[in-house]
Amino acid sequence: MTEHGEAHRHSLLQSAMEELLEGTRAVAHLAGKVGGEMVGAIPDPVAAPVARMLDSLRQLSELAPPMLAEFDVLVEELHAQRLAVQALQAELSAFDHQMEVIENALTPLQSWTHQWSRLRQLLTPTPFEEPPKPGLTEP
Repeated sequence: MTEHGEAHRHSLLQSAMEELLEGTRAVAHLAGKVGGEMVGAIPDPVAAPVARMLDSLRQLSELAPPMLAEFDVLVEELHAQRLAVQALQAELSAFDHQMEVIENALTPLQSWTHQWSRLRQLLTPTPFEEPPKPGLTEP
């Protein structure tokens, strides 16, 4: 994916997160406003959990900037890791090409070595072997 596409996707994610946080802040504010008036009318066993819930919503909305910053860092780190993987792939591709060139260069040498070995065996008689008789061919 191009950097422009990633930047566009990153800005869409950031916009969506900002919208979510703004909505959460608005809900927390409205619930706090309505809840503050209503908490007095709610019996005690229910009022405490409602107050804690409103407080939790307020704290969640206050955590938003660090959470956005963490998302930015996460996206940047993922992008850096992808670039590192691409660099490793390029390096491995170059190494593979070098190995292919060496292998292609060594193949004729390997063939010549095998031919030389066969030639030496044919030219060097073994002590227990009878020399071939002229006119007779070996099978």
